[in-house]
Amino acid sequence: MSGKFLKVTFFVFLILITLGFAAKTLEVWIATTFVDAQNDWLRTKVEQWAKEKGVTVGISLFPKEIYTEKIVAAIESGNPPDVVLQGAAGVVLAAEKGLLVPLDDIIDKLGRSDFYEEILKYTAITDPKTGEKHNYGIPMFIEPRTVSVRVDLLKKAGIEIPKEPDYNWLIKAAKAVNNPPKVYGLGFPLGKCYDAHDNIMALIYAKGGGLIANKGPHGADIFNTKPTWDALKLIKELYDEHVIPPDAIQWTDFGNNLAFMEGRIAFTMNGLSIYYRMVKEGNPIAKVDKEIFLKDVVIDTGLKSAFVFRSTPDKEKLGKDLIYYIFKDKEGYRVNMCEAAKLYGLPIFKSQGKIISQEWREGKWPMFAVDPMSATKALKASWAMSYPIGEPTSVAERVMGSLLIPEKVIRIFTENADPKEVAKEIADAINKMLAETYGK
Repeated sequence: MSGKFLKVTFFVFLILITLGFAAKTLEVWIATTFVDAQNDWLRTKVEQWAKEKGVTVGISLFPKEIYTEKIVAAIESGNPPDVVLQGAAGVVLAAEKGLLVPLDDIIDKLGRSDFYEEILKYTAITDPKTGEKHNYGIPMFIEPRTVSVRVDLLKKAGIEIPKEPDYNWLIKAAKAVNNPPKVYGLGFPLGKCYDAHDNIMALIYAKGGGLIANKGPHGADIFNTKPTWDALKLIKELYDEHVIPPDAIQWTDFGNNLAFMEGRIAFTMNGLSIYYRMVKEGNPIAKVDKEIFLKDVVIDTGLKSAFVFRSTPDKEKLGKDLIYYIFKDKEGYRVNMCEAAKLYGLPIFKSQGKIISQEWREGKWPMFAVDPMSATKALKASWAMSYPIGEPTSVAERVMGSLLIPEKVIRIFTENADPKEVAKEIADAINKMLAETYGK
């Protein structure tokens, strides 16, 4: 046997080994939430799966802001991870570019009829080549946007929570308990952060407005209308009257959380991460906190999804198997992803939601004024699915990911800008994105 033949054989052997190793190596990104119970459980599940399958996994955990920048850059550069878990951004942008693997078969395997129908709309994205809709991701939980209410302050002011509270009640109640600088009525984030986007849009939706009506080049004209003008004007009035604290224009996503936990604000709209943290730290405010839904709107950010990027057949298969592994034990998922998080995340499965509802009726979740699973009946928005269009778009994803709205709105408070002028600037910017993305 010649030396040349041996060298070639050895070289081919090395290539085969390398290819085999690559197929058994998976890069997994976890976008972290403010609830470490979720992050820790997910990491453990990935490690357990890797051990069982004999797969080498590289796990990276990123806070939401860092994750958003990295995933957008990775998509644009063509160098994404293999799997993303809890990704609040990127799923629509990547799917519209044809970079994701459909997960319809995994959803069917888990039992499509067991999913809340609304939650699957979040990742039902139109394939750019075929025009068909597929689910390119699975939302990992439903994150209800509730109003955290200090019932002790309400009682002191002689105010009761009505059966169906709305924004009008919230504003009146916030003004009634307002006692600055000791305690401000409403913790409304106004800095350049995701919570500011959510709160601004929740009020606009409650006023009857919207963000994107269609994919046409004028689809965002709905934003530059009276509901938006009225909402922005109201926020300015509340800020000027010191019902909203002066430092709200400097808050990041944790700003309103901290203000509520420190007793500086009476009400704030947020996810249940505030309640989770208070219980974990033994904060006495947790005992006088009640979580309510406003009947005008339930804004939901439940697009924190699991998705798989296209690569090799072996890696794609492994990625899908990992996602199935995470969800297949539905009881374990409910207990560790939802209940351990104090319902910061609600289950995406009806079978598990029924258990949460029963537990609530039995008094297990006293912080909720109503059945927490009622949030599934009024989902209007997420990172990428904006009202009234009712379908995910990369433009809506870019609007939130870029923090366009809070960046523009803050001028109303720092420069005394006209709300109508600001609304037009935002609508024009979104219309430009729509035209660039979907054509004129």
